[in-house]
Amino acid sequence: MDIMKHAMKRTDAANWWLSQKAAVAKAVDDAERATGHQIVVAVGKLGRRPDIAANRVARKQKGATIVFCVDPLDRRFELRWLTAITLPDEIVARTSQLLAEQRLAEAIALVATALPVQAEGEELPDIVED
Repeated sequence: MDIMKHAMKRTDAANWWLSQKAAVAKAVDDAERATGHQIVVAVGKLGRRPDIAANRVARKQKGATIVFCVDPLDRRFELRWLTAITLPDEIVARTSQLLAEQRLAEAIALVATALPVQAEGEELPDIVED
């Protein structure tokens, strides 16, 4: 029975991510075009310590200003940004709320409003799936 529940959870997670993916890709593309910053959505398991896993994932994304870590199976989200960037507390709080509501595309758009506009850098993949 546990195997069945896990299989159903995996199917639900995959369906949820597939239903989000196009909107997320568009939000990233729009945000990058508007700000010049590289934003990456890293999709994969974050495990028991999502904070540590997200730090590791973000370090791998060289050149990204913002990294949204998404664990579709556990519906967990972690946000990481370069230390050179300051995100206002109200943006972080509202982004956390949007992520809790599983509104990832809106969270990406909101964070982009707080980024200073810069010249575009090296193009990175918008979504990285592990």
